[in-house]
Amino acid sequence: MKQVLIVFAFIFSVSINGFSQRGYVRKAIEKNQEEKHQDEKNKGEKAVDERLDAWDASDKKMRDKIEPFPTMSYTMDMEYPKKPKHNGSIDYSYKGYQCATNMHMDNDRNQETRTIMNFKEGKSIMLMTDKKGKKTGMEMELKMIDWGARAAVNKENEMLKNGDAELKATDEYKTIEGYKCRKYEYRNQKYISDIWITNDVKFDYNHYNRALASVYSTQPYAQMEYYKSGLKGIAIQIHTISDDPRIGESILTMKNIKTGSINESAFSTEGYTIEKMPSVRDMWNSFKKED
Repeated sequence: MKQVLIVFAFIFSVSINGFSQRGYVRKAIEKNQEEKHQDEKNKGEKAVDERLDAWDASDKKMRDKIEPFPTMSYTMDMEYPKKPKHNGSIDYSYKGYQCATNMHMDNDRNQETRTIMNFKEGKSIMLMTDKKGKKTGMEMELKMIDWGARAAVNKENEMLKNGDAELKATDEYKTIEGYKCRKYEYRNQKYISDIWITNDVKFDYNHYNRALASVYSTQPYAQMEYYKSGLKGIAIQIHTISDDPRIGESILTMKNIKTGSINESAFSTEGYTIEKMPSVRDMWNSFKKED
């Protein structure tokens, strides 16, 4: 009881002094950041060049370690029980260091959005076909996309490591899409997920998982907390529920898994007018010239 009262008193005092403390904390942070980056301010444009150089070096180091994917394809069915207008599917095709995705929305099957990503080269091409059949595309750096995804994966991994999230196997089994799956429960402060894992697929799922980890994590798959928790296999279905409206409820189901051969048209850009978008460095160099 004494511990409960101490905690209550602490929360009460924080809430009373919150507004007066907030201004002090904000100013302290601003002063700290100003001092921290003063050297970079003094360098001016050189500071930005150095950061871009460091980013390029780090990106190259990461891409040198990427493993090739097995040749395979599947469809990820997306169901949003409370927001059915968002229902749809994504077709995935993998070969070597490339992944092609094709998104289909249930409420509009006349438009196509296809993306071809080369993780080794760090390039991405987005292809779009509108309702009139016009085909256009954009080629861009992959950095901003996969580095953001990597940060999210690493954050989840750290949460598991630090005990801010929990992943555990259950003794519950069921058959999904013809595969015997075991249920794993994942939980953090924002959402819970039932993850149904199978080992019955007729391909080297460890190869696939290692390749994914090499793209989306700074750690080898065998060292990630997911692997250490016993989650070894393919996630055939993930059912997520959250009170946060930005997350809501979703059911993702992997279907039509095929290995050994793919539809090569998934990687074709024939018939598209493709515009090359400037990189971050291109935009910075252009800014310096204008300045």
